[in-house]
Amino acid sequence: MKGNNKPFYGWVVVGVTFLIGLTQAGVFQNILSIFMKPMIHEFGWNRSMVTGAISIGSLLGGFSSPFMGSYLDKHGPRMIAFWGILILSGGLATLTALSHIWQLYIFFGIGRMISTGLLGLVIAVSVSNWFEEKRGRAMGIAQLGPRAGTAVFPPLVQGMILWFGWRYAWTGLGVIVFLLSAVPTLLFLKRRPEDMGMLPDGKVLEKPDSKSKIITGLEEPVIIADETNPVWERKQVFRTRAFWSLLVVHSIAFFAGGSINFHLYPFLTDHNHSTGFSVAIISVIAVCGAMGSLLMGFLAERIPVKRLLSFVLIGLGSVFLTIFFAVESKILVLGFSIIFGVIRGGILPLLILIWVEFYGRESSGTVIGLGGPFRLTANALGPVFAAVAFDFLGSYQIPFILFALLFITAGIIMLSAQKPALPLKINKSG
Repeated sequence: MKGNNKPFYGWVVVGVTFLIGLTQAGVFQNILSIFMKPMIHEFGWNRSMVTGAISIGSLLGGFSSPFMGSYLDKHGPRMIAFWGILILSGGLATLTALSHIWQLYIFFGIGRMISTGLLGLVIAVSVSNWFEEKRGRAMGIAQLGPRAGTAVFPPLVQGMILWFGWRYAWTGLGVIVFLLSAVPTLLFLKRRPEDMGMLPDGKVLEKPDSKSKIITGLEEPVIIADETNPVWERKQVFRTRAFWSLLVVHSIAFFAGGSINFHLYPFLTDHNHSTGFSVAIISVIAVCGAMGSLLMGFLAERIPVKRLLSFVLIGLGSVFLTIFFAVESKILVLGFSIIFGVIRGGILPLLILIWVEFYGRESSGTVIGLGGPFRLTANALGPVFAAVAFDFLGSYQIPFILFALLFITAGIIMLSAQKPALPLKINKSG
């Protein structure tokens, strides 16, 4: 095994997954929250009804995730990601003709299902397959995509709503999402470096070694798993205590994080901040989140991921508690958004990295996908819980305090999680 002076194709894959992350942001909670008030004004819906579209999409994504994860491990991401992006962008564009709440549930919900149940896994599996030593920075860069989308799309959508109305804004969003990622995915996304005669991080395979054995001469190279690259069966994964610990942590992050994504914008406008200022704050959080994603990605190569993730979760919960003291002041809200954004930016890359660190890259899609029904059900319930609490109580105080405490709890649980023992059968050949 030796280094390769040629540019490593894995960075092209990182670029493509960055664009896929932008696509994901088109159906994030904060995008729907910007459309929410004009749609409520026109149709007389309430916040709980609109939030249902997120919940349905997240639930569908969760139940499809185990199948998508296994498919990605076996067949690769290129074609399924392309068709997913095509369907997602078409659904967004179709919302220009929205007239009934069930249409929002179907077309936004399907897009949300693809984003959460497929595209998130595409990013995680693709980057994990192409990198080992530099996985932290690569994942951090790839996860800039959703952060960049969260920064760019809200003001863009708000501008389209002001200029053209909310209906044409849906069409514009769908077209932009398709142009950004569908073609690059089709042309440049590759499954893994072994398919191109390389190893992760750009190393060139001279002959099989103990770390990654490859059978050549076949239509597709086949990796033979060993102690550093185990293959996990579903039953084995479910029997490990680590799976359930990581699942609880991941589910809490999605329950609270998804709710904050959706409800922070209306929370700010409810406290007499203008729509322009509130959208700007969402963008500031996203920009700072991108910085945090990069920072945590590099730090993950130097600090144990478990310890770093625990620190981030506890810090996030502690900072979020200050929102009630900051909300009446524009300067304090801005300060909150910078600190909160930087810390929050590290959550997603670290959550992916800890799964791959515990279970290996060969089964990353399968293992992460198995958790999909749980964490995405939590992601579906969180925004609805906060919306119902607001509709009944007229305030976000109780759900927001709960979210902060849950983040802190997840950080404590993360500290006690232990890497699982190797599966009894680690070699594909028997």
